[in-house]
Amino acid sequence: MSIWSWTVCAGVALMVASAGAQELVICPACGREAKAGAAACGHCSAALPAAKGDGGKAAAPAAPAENNAAPVGRDAAAVVGACVRQARGLEEKQPEVALCYYQNALALMRLVSPSGDAGQEDAREAILAGNGRVLETLLRGRVPCRRCQGTGKYQLDLGKVDRAKGVKAVSGVACPACKGFGFFPGVREVAKVKMAILQGRQEFERRQMVSGDVKVGRAFVPVALEKLLNTRQRALVMTGMPQPCPECQLTARQACSTCRGSGWVKCDYAGCVKGEVKEARAPGSRQAKRMNEDLPKKCPRCEGLAEVPCGTCKGNRCVACAKCDGSGLAPRCARCTGTGLSACAKCKGTGQVKGLQCPECKGETMVLCPTCRGEGAVAR
Repeated sequence: MSIWSWTVCAGVALMVASAGAQELVICPACGREAKAGAAACGHCSAALPAAKGDGGKAAAPAAPAENNAAPVGRDAAAVVGACVRQARGLEEKQPEVALCYYQNALALMRLVSPSGDAGQEDAREAILAGNGRVLETLLRGRVPCRRCQGTGKYQLDLGKVDRAKGVKAVSGVACPACKGFGFFPGVREVAKVKMAILQGRQEFERRQMVSGDVKVGRAFVPVALEKLLNTRQRALVMTGMPQPCPECQLTARQACSTCRGSGWVKCDYAGCVKGEVKEARAPGSRQAKRMNEDLPKKCPRCEGLAEVPCGTCKGNRCVACAKCDGSGLAPRCARCTGTGLSACAKCKGTGQVKGLQCPECKGETMVLCPTCRGEGAVAR
């Protein structure tokens, strides 16, 4: 269950009192309607609130159903802390590996029971901030200055004095376009970002397998914690670390097709030929020859570069990924709508077969979605 789903469940719990007057019982865990008088929810097996009797007196509270939520939450919190420490230590040197640790912490944070503690909220915010910070670091790049060819020096055109000399970089004078830096801040090449993320994922998996952890979807958990997970908890972890978009690999970007990833297109100014234009002489004007009059002039739009910034990507060399609409994630599974769960086909969601516990779902009424295998998305 996501962080925002817990907020919704809190609102659902407030509706239980008014629903009880109408003999309607709402499960505070999953938000579904339960049978009146039942002690536990038939969908998620969570304990139901006590319903009021005909006399207006509250019935005796039912005993809570036995589950492993408490030990799972404690173990998951310990793993989350370890992942965050690993991520913070790798942010500067290996941000692509730190990204995987932050995502692993986000997935396991779904197993930590929300207690309203300010410390837990701060931990969630810190994980989200770290995840965004590392992604920004991976996407941040430099765009070379076209006017100085990345040198940062002023380009002096000596063609008007001597055609053979051409353009010379002047030492000690900064390029007016890039202020001497030789580049502009921009977005890193998408292909390089994708390669870095894939290499970071391989390094993350190698580290976790060496430490003895096992995979639950794309997340890694200790063996002891994996044995405690039921079907719903397993789906929470797997959907908490969803499949990345196969095209952009979490970058949410793709190379611009207009400029082919260069950020520049050919100048379309009328009369511009390789950055130069020739002014037509007005009829009847004097034919007196002036110094350097026959030399071509720079195009006023591209200023002699013969190229202008791409209007589609604004010179950033990339645009939003068309396959995932800029989300960076694979599309949701149509069968389970991203939950990773589906009703057990053998017991039809009842948890029993001929009065006995269903051997397929072990009485949990739900199984991992056979289409996405519990990950909530299909990356194809």
